[in-house]
Amino acid sequence: MKKGIFVGVAAMAAAAAAVIVLSGPAYTSLDKSGKKNVQEAAAEGTLEHESKENEKQADIVIIGAGGAGMTAAVEATQKGATNLIVLEKMPITGGNTVRATGGLNAAETPYQKADGIEDSIELFVEDTMKGGKNLNDPKLVQVMAEQSADAVTWVNEIGGDLSVVGQFGGASVKRIHRPSDTSAVGPMLVNALNAKLKELDVPVFLETEAVHILLNEEGAVVGVQAATKGGEPYTISCKAVILASGGFGANSELVVKYRKDLDGFCTTNQSGATGDGIVMAEELKAGLVDIDQIQTHPTVNPDTTTMYTEGVRGNGAILVNRSGMRFVNELETRDVVSEAILNQEGKTCFMVFDQSVRESLSAIEKYIGQGIITQADTPEELAEAIGVDKDQLKATLEQYAAYQTGGKDTEFGRESMEVPLNMPPYYAGLCAPAVHHTMGGVRIDTATQVLKEDGNAIPGLFAAGEVVGGVHGANRLGGNAVTDIVVFGRLAGNAAYDYVMKNGGFTEKTMKAAGEEEAAQPEVKGNYKDGTYTGAGKGNNGDITVEVVVKDGSVTSIELTDHHETPGIYEAAEKTVTSAIIKTQSTTVDGVSGATNSSKGIKEAVAAALEKAK
Repeated sequence: MKKGIFVGVAAMAAAAAAVIVLSGPAYTSLDKSGKKNVQEAAAEGTLEHESKENEKQADIVIIGAGGAGMTAAVEATQKGATNLIVLEKMPITGGNTVRATGGLNAAETPYQKADGIEDSIELFVEDTMKGGKNLNDPKLVQVMAEQSADAVTWVNEIGGDLSVVGQFGGASVKRIHRPSDTSAVGPMLVNALNAKLKELDVPVFLETEAVHILLNEEGAVVGVQAATKGGEPYTISCKAVILASGGFGANSELVVKYRKDLDGFCTTNQSGATGDGIVMAEELKAGLVDIDQIQTHPTVNPDTTTMYTEGVRGNGAILVNRSGMRFVNELETRDVVSEAILNQEGKTCFMVFDQSVRESLSAIEKYIGQGIITQADTPEELAEAIGVDKDQLKATLEQYAAYQTGGKDTEFGRESMEVPLNMPPYYAGLCAPAVHHTMGGVRIDTATQVLKEDGNAIPGLFAAGEVVGGVHGANRLGGNAVTDIVVFGRLAGNAAYDYVMKNGGFTEKTMKAAGEEEAAQPEVKGNYKDGTYTGAGKGNNGDITVEVVVKDGSVTSIELTDHHETPGIYEAAEKTVTSAIIKTQSTTVDGVSGATNSSKGIKEAVAAALEKAK
């Protein structure tokens, strides 16, 4: 977490109380009214007013600080919005975006032109519609494709890096734009957005959950009811709301409600992807579209739920079953590859690649650091290590090399074969499908206005990102999610800005993020020997090394000196966990939701260091 940008819920009231100016009445929770939802109570005039200190005001409230929400916040502020806030229920920003590993699909970009890649808006639309089995809303797809090149430019202008073009499943040509160092796109984008939010001084309130969106008698947005982590309610009156709360891939009950066949599947989603925004929209009679369309990602480690980016396959990896044989075109759409894997023995497979693929994609180093990749000097040794027939695996690799050299895969029709896979050492990772993306959600028009069941817009309510349905149809192509959040996030920010300007204009900022917090201090006396100690623990991407300083018997400082944790995720664990350990003088503290493995690794490392201080 960037220091000085965001404020936790405990400080939210203190940060805002002195500067809040309410522009009109705000309605509060349903507990006192006894109604099932805020809208019913509001319609009957039975909602109670909250105390003044719990009433806030902004012009635009953005629900969700994932990629779409932060993009909308940056775009609206750049356009001139002065009183805008972002609410995020998790302790960190980024949502599912920070887990995105691939890139951003875009057509007719300068980077494609420089590489001699012939692409077009029409081909992008055609591929996306085909991948979505033509269930997509063609108008939304057209907008996404038309504005995709501008999305790449915008990301780079705010400090991002999308300059390398690669091949992903479902695309007719190389279209996915990735960071120049071939690292994962999500952390890069989230870091760029966080930095821009800090530069623009946009208040983002963490661990603050939106509960209901409030409408007036005319059905227009007038506010948001929110609650802190401790349950304290706040009502924020506003003129516009942007719903960017993500999908419901981490809500197993909701997943099974719409897709019983996915019962028992693990998920690649962060724990905050529970569909809250869809529930809030349903309260307003918003229309839903494609809600039963839930995508599985084919290459996920079933033990750690780590998702292998499609870039591994795009750069040359193949999939083999437990007999050591290929069984599918590895670059088919995600639904096709997932189904093919589920038809294999054990409903799993192995992703196999060589040193040339490893060197082409830095994201692979994360998987190796996690200990989920097996390495061997020869195909036969690799086969023995993973338990497949060694003669068959050797023959499979030799046949693939022949296909690659000849330029034609006569078995499965794979067109992009980057390398012959004959450079030792060789690598393999266990794969199984997992719930990855919920294509369904609220219905919007091309201006991101949320539409009711009858097709009419809800005045002042806009939506972008995975909470929206219709963009991806029955199957999302890899690389289209990042395009989606940037294109429609920007559109939502612009639309909300224009709506506020037409409905009274903007007011001065009334809610501010807190400044930099003071360093944590011991709240109890420790019982350790003075000195400086080091320790290591297992994090999400390998070992975490810490340096712990003990003074006057108590831990006074903890510093992460070496690690490979994911930017945009580990920072919250670093700050929260180390502060809690210093305050309590114990490593038995809570981790940070969304950064569980990083939290665990930090606690293990500190515990190892303190063993030396006893």
